[in-house]
Amino acid sequence: MQPLLHDAELYYLYDGTLEGLFSAVFQAFREKQDPVNIVTEDNLQLSLLGSYLPVHAKLEEAERVRSGIISTFGKRTYTDISCVFLSDEESKGGIILRYIRYLYDKGRRGRTHLAHPSVNEFEVVLNEVSREAHFIRMFTRFAHMQGGVFFAQIDPKASVVPLVMNHFTERFNVQPFMLYDSRHNVAGVFDTNSWWLVDTAEQQLNLPDNSQAQDEFQALWQAFFDTIAIEERRNPTCQRNFMPKRFWGNMCEQIPPQLRKQQPTTETPTNAAKRLTAQKSRPLLPTR
Repeated sequence: MQPLLHDAELYYLYDGTLEGLFSAVFQAFREKQDPVNIVTEDNLQLSLLGSYLPVHAKLEEAERVRSGIISTFGKRTYTDISCVFLSDEESKGGIILRYIRYLYDKGRRGRTHLAHPSVNEFEVVLNEVSREAHFIRMFTRFAHMQGGVFFAQIDPKASVVPLVMNHFTERFNVQPFMLYDSRHNVAGVFDTNSWWLVDTAEQQLNLPDNSQAQDEFQALWQAFFDTIAIEERRNPTCQRNFMPKRFWGNMCEQIPPQLRKQQPTTETPTNAAKRLTAQKSRPLLPTR
């Protein structure tokens, strides 16, 4: 461990778990220290004027912080802190620590002090995570795979799978499914009885192909999507405002219509995608 330097910026290093973060919060209060940030080693940016203190996760300390937050400020505050923890923001550890400090100083009413920097920065990240979860609820497309399981792949800006699983289990309550977050290497799995999270960082997903019915339904959905569109009122900017373009890669209806209309109507989206990929990789023939 690097020795602490006098008047140096202090950083806590934790293991990336919520228990580890709460253990760091507990130590900051106990030792009366004010770290600039609480970060993982992966997000650490070394500084010549910085001191780095590893903090090990301790379940007893983490539970004391969790129960203290709930008993003092309510379950809503704990839920909001858990949501901010799911953010990809590198400074989220420091943001959470400063927010908890301010609430202990001002009490529950501190939540409404949106002009204060500690509350404002917390609310900004909280709104970003909530908005990302809302996008995933709206724009996720499940595919029926061979074997009867439904599968959807997402690539969100925050690890929101834990926030949206209840939404999808209420709607797929009799159908097993998997919601796979390829950016954060986590999957939510539902077996019609309960759901759980799976760490896929060191696992290779071997997925079956789409079922025949899935290809047919995708073709029908594309036809419906094209039919209800009014070409004279086409507004790509407005469409991107309501449906960010970064989600289009996982939407079958966003295969460019001009490419689909050039092909026979019997061609499924899956076959169209394979054909387009083959065309792009085909070497160009020399012209005479």
